[in-house]
Amino acid sequence: MKFTAVFAALAAFAVTQVSANASIVSEYDALGATDQGALHNCLNNYRTNNWDGMDCGGRGWFKGSHKYKNPTNCWDACAGLIVQAIDRGATSVECDDQEGGAKCWMGYH
Repeated sequence: MKFTAVFAALAAFAVTQVSANASIVSEYDALGATDQGALHNCLNNYRTNNWDGMDCGGRGWFKGSHKYKNPTNCWDACAGLIVQAIDRGATSVECDDQEGGAKCWMGYH
């Protein structure tokens, strides 16, 4: 029960962190179950100051940019949208954020 309350608070915080310019550009809900709890944990641990990918929760995570400020800002812009996609059962998702001439993308597949 305590985990559920903490998770709900974290999800609510992440939703408030969506940039006005961020959007989901692809989302797939292919056959096959996803471990939503594991994907939420992966997303929370992915707010690192790097552009590296990782394998987590049975999915390959990615984060990249073209002239974007920094990887933590990319996470801040997209995390809330990715939380929503995880909650919908997405097996693959990509969020892009455009800030002027700079762009970042992140998600999992």
